[in-house]
Amino acid sequence: MLYSINLLPWRDTQKQSHRKRFIHFTIMAVGLGAALQWAAGWYLDYQVNIERGRLDYLNQHIAKLDRKLDLLNLVDKEYQYLNTRFELVESLQKKRNKTTQIMVLIPQLIPEGVYVDQINMNDNSIELQGISDSTAQLATMLDRLERCSSISNVEMRSIVSGNFRFGRPFQSFQASFSIFLDGRDLTTSKAVING
Repeated sequence: MLYSINLLPWRDTQKQSHRKRFIHFTIMAVGLGAALQWAAGWYLDYQVNIERGRLDYLNQHIAKLDRKLDLLNLVDKEYQYLNTRFELVESLQKKRNKTTQIMVLIPQLIPEGVYVDQINMNDNSIELQGISDSTAQLATMLDRLERCSSISNVEMRSIVSGNFRFGRPFQSFQASFSIFLDGRDLTTSKAVING
């Protein structure tokens, strides 16, 4: 006796079950892929927003530093301007002090009988013009000028006899020298006068 067993319905059922499982897995894989893609896009947007925030903060900080730098440059320019003005005032003060020192020093070095009519000053160069009672007094003046430590390059440019003034004859002269004053006390020249 022959038995015939039909296995086809079982195979069809198994095939359908596999097909359904495959479709479910495919749908789940597509859904999971879409979810992962959406999560990755959201994460990238989130990171881009964070970086934009950092960039905005850095740009604001840079702008603030630029403003401070501009202010610092203005302060530096003002400092340079004030420093230049201070140096100018200081140089004028030194010139004024120098003129005062020269006016204090010259009478100490000019002996009696020598009269200075004109003093010309050009930086460190001084030129004297005047009259004298005698040549000996001019020699004394030259000696005092040459012995003064603040004075150098003493020259008698001219001596002219027979110049009448105040009803009597004088010798007119022109002398020049260089002077270097450093703000020290000029009493040292008194030793020259006494010497």
